[in-house]
Amino acid sequence: MRSFVHISCLVGAGLLTAACSSTSLRFGGAPDASVKNCVTAAARELRVPPGSIAVDSGSTPRDGVYTINLKVGPQGRSAVCTTDENSAVLGVVYKRPE
Repeated sequence: MRSFVHISCLVGAGLLTAACSSTSLRFGGAPDASVKNCVTAAARELRVPPGSIAVDSGSTPRDGVYTINLKVGPQGRSAVCTTDENSAVLGVVYKRPE
């Protein structure tokens, strides 16, 4: 039993290390750095705490530009953030209500 727990811990630590160091894509192809930069920029630009921003989805409308849809605040107001291929934020705006 003890060796099983030890092996499980090693496997879990290995997976965490791999996940933290990977350059994986998520949210419609947007890199993790773009997602993180969008949350930071949205908090600053929209004047809300970063914890009140949830990533909804993402897309790559054209090569090198990523669009990340966000839900902001307790009401879940829709916002959109765009980044370039280097994960630099190009802009953050609220979407018009439909």
